[in-house]
Amino acid sequence: MNKEPIALYLFRFVLGLGLFAFMGMLYWSSELVEQDLRYLKQEFQTIQVDLDQMRSQNQRMERELLQTLIRDQKDRQALVKAIQHNQNEIQHIEKKLTSLPTQDLASNIKKIPTHPNTQKSQKEAVIQLSDSDNKFENNIEELSEEEPLLLANEEEIESVNLLNEDPFYQKSLPNLLGDSWQAQGTLRSAMVGKPDNLHPFNNFRSVSSLIGRCTVSIAEAAFGKYEEMTPGMAEKLEIRKNEKTGREEFWVTLRDHVYWQPLEKKHFPEDFFLAPHFFQSHKVTAHDFKFYFDAIMNPYVEASGAASLRTYLSDIEELRVIDPLTFVVRWKEEEIEDQEQVTKKIKYKAKQLTGQLIPLARFVYQYYPDGSKILEDDNAPSTYRLSSLWAQTFGKHWAQHIIPSCGPWIFDGMSDREVRFRRNPDFYNPYAALAQNWIITFKESPDAVWQEFKAGHLDTYSLRPDQVIEFEDFLESKEYQEQKKAGLTIHRIDFVDRVYNYIGWNQNTPLFKSATVRRALTMAIDRQRIIEQNLNDMAIETTGPFFINSPSYNKQIEPYPFDPVQARQLLEEQGWYDSDGDGVLDKEINGERVPFRFKLTYFVKNPSSKSNCEYVATTLKEIGVDCQLNGVDIADLSNSFDEKTFDALYLGWALGTPPEEPKQLWHSDGAKEKGSSNAVGFMNTEADQLIERLQYEYNPDKRLEYYHRFHEILHKETPYTFLYTPKTTLLYRDYVKNVFIPSQRQDLVPGAEVAEPDSRVFWLEKSSQDKQSISNHVEDNPTQ
Repeated sequence: MNKEPIALYLFRFVLGLGLFAFMGMLYWSSELVEQDLRYLKQEFQTIQVDLDQMRSQNQRMERELLQTLIRDQKDRQALVKAIQHNQNEIQHIEKKLTSLPTQDLASNIKKIPTHPNTQKSQKEAVIQLSDSDNKFENNIEELSEEEPLLLANEEEIESVNLLNEDPFYQKSLPNLLGDSWQAQGTLRSAMVGKPDNLHPFNNFRSVSSLIGRCTVSIAEAAFGKYEEMTPGMAEKLEIRKNEKTGREEFWVTLRDHVYWQPLEKKHFPEDFFLAPHFFQSHKVTAHDFKFYFDAIMNPYVEASGAASLRTYLSDIEELRVIDPLTFVVRWKEEEIEDQEQVTKKIKYKAKQLTGQLIPLARFVYQYYPDGSKILEDDNAPSTYRLSSLWAQTFGKHWAQHIIPSCGPWIFDGMSDREVRFRRNPDFYNPYAALAQNWIITFKESPDAVWQEFKAGHLDTYSLRPDQVIEFEDFLESKEYQEQKKAGLTIHRIDFVDRVYNYIGWNQNTPLFKSATVRRALTMAIDRQRIIEQNLNDMAIETTGPFFINSPSYNKQIEPYPFDPVQARQLLEEQGWYDSDGDGVLDKEINGERVPFRFKLTYFVKNPSSKSNCEYVATTLKEIGVDCQLNGVDIADLSNSFDEKTFDALYLGWALGTPPEEPKQLWHSDGAKEKGSSNAVGFMNTEADQLIERLQYEYNPDKRLEYYHRFHEILHKETPYTFLYTPKTTLLYRDYVKNVFIPSQRQDLVPGAEVAEPDSRVFWLEKSSQDKQSISNHVEDNPTQ
């Protein structure tokens, strides 16, 4: 057997090792090249974005320059016309003067009338137009001025700006704050549970409120008032007539130099790659507002917030971008019979709904994390309104745990413990955020929030009815006496909240299809007992869908009496009997004997909800109805609501501001729609007709008539058992200022209607560091 030399073995080994190393280096170098190419692509995209922004700015500058030149030319032409007019007047006067006797000349010159609105500066502008006109100087000072001189912009019919500056933010609030005021400290509050996401169309009130603080809208409601609008992101909101169609449209002129803040790497996992495109600021433009509207109207966007907004905005026929800072909103007109004549009208709330439009960050929600577009070809105006691919990606977007910010507050991160915001120092309204930071901690239960407030770690707290006695005891405690000495005195302010609590009966469930059955269940529940025993009288019984102190609320409607006997009789009339003697009513439905048994779903971490539902289950058992409690967390509660998978639901509903718009909750269009607010599937032809009439009725008396009749229908049909409107006690520490009810401070807000405090104007007398050190000192040394 021939043996190979050991040198040959070594040679082969070295050669193999070398080849392996070479292949490894080749692979590594290819990875580096690929990574470099990826970065080059991203840099190219970034440069392209910058070039697009520069091109857009240049185009705007060109338009502004051209508009200025045209305006100047028109003004010059108008001035020349004015001079010619004045020349004619002079000649006319001279003729009159020459026809008068010499002795009357002086007296008649003194009698030449002078128009009170004409300013000397206008005359001087006319005189100084050219040297050749100087000869008229002395004569113009004496001429008849029965009509004022008109410049070009006065000759044209101008549309009126529907937005007026808010005197509260211009005068009252600056006076309250004082000349030396500066934003300082950290606002500290808490909420029960951590949101599953911060998606732009999350329908939960707490999340939409956070998003609202970080964005802008076309207009803002005047402080303390309901239907007055002030400038927001828009400097002007005008109604103009389209010359081609003859239709009226809303023209929106946006502020310049408002920007989306760059995203921050720290808000994402360490291994999550984001393109440089996202770490730059981007101007808020009209295209962002159109993107928001298109996203809402995309039928493939199933988020509950979008479905709710769709009911309000579906009558917008067109949102048309004119340039980056201008867009037009045209609403559908309906032919309405009005006093025996047919007139075309847009919705009564069209102006308000237009003013409430907000932008959606295109630089985020149109992109994948690597900076590539979700839809490469998106030039068609309807792209984002129709694309199912984009809608599916948007529904689970990679940025659903952050809030792209362009408003008074900037999102500063969310952890399992808290969500943080910081003040936007460049925001156009310096009084929109009155502290430097804002931290909202997540707590497991309302009681945990209450303990945090008592310890001095929160600025404000809404006292629950079941905590009244505990609060009174706390005020007598040594712990609180020490807090008072340290400047942490607690104050309170009481008001009726714009909320109602209810039980919703799912009409897609066979048990609750009959209005008589729903009415019987309502009569079996003692609502006054809930208010007196569970809520310590901190509520008012309510009968309908509007705020109890609103004119829209029909005060002629009496609550159904608590009458278990009649409730049982009504159920028997509907065929419900205890046929097998097990204590539970039953009925044959579709050939099958069905017991009257259902689940009542509620938020398990709210003690008031839990105690109220426990009482409901107990009292319904007495009439033979088996109500099984189903306490769930926020995520499951939200899913049950959106999917309409519950039997019955215990919830509270936050009411919007006037004018009330019942379509979102009660129109039949939403009865079967996934994610709509009509979760109980209510359908009623007359109610639909009233909702539609209200949308186009401008007469206040007629509107009240429709509201009251609508209230009657809901009372009769009983899709909800309306339980109560809560009375709220807001507790706040001594260093929290500007806590007041606007309607009670007519000296600060003349004409104010709002009857609850507005936390947007709360400010801190001491810095957050001072407060924290005081509360920690008291907590660590309670007996000092």
